[in-house]
Amino acid sequence: MSSLRVEPVVTDSFGIEPSLRDDTLSIKLSGTGDMAAAPPLGICLKALHAEVLRLSINVVEFDVRALYFLNSSCLKGFISFICGLGGQGMKSKVVFITDARLGWQRRSLAALERMSPDLVSIADA
Repeated sequence: MSSLRVEPVVTDSFGIEPSLRDDTLSIKLSGTGDMAAAPPLGICLKALHAEVLRLSINVVEFDVRALYFLNSSCLKGFISFICGLGGQGMKSKVVFITDARLGWQRRSLAALERMSPDLVSIADA
């Protein structure tokens, strides 16, 4: 299997850690998804989209258990990512792994699941 061409993102308050195992692309998000996080997240999601296409990834897993906030700009980045996959006719599944103790995660991400129920699911870890 090819190696991943997406670099981790680390700022003072936000982190993105992508990894590849078998046909699953895992992305661990941590910190605060605020206005400062929106630009690096958007750039990273574009790169991840290209990798999903290049490597024919079946599952994209976003682990948001260590994410303590997600604003609308960051949420919009995920919407673009999911619409991009769907628009390419990709059958990749997008799974968000949430922390059940952080109720806002499921509430915020539920809109993505409703928007694209064939592609998106939410799992409590």
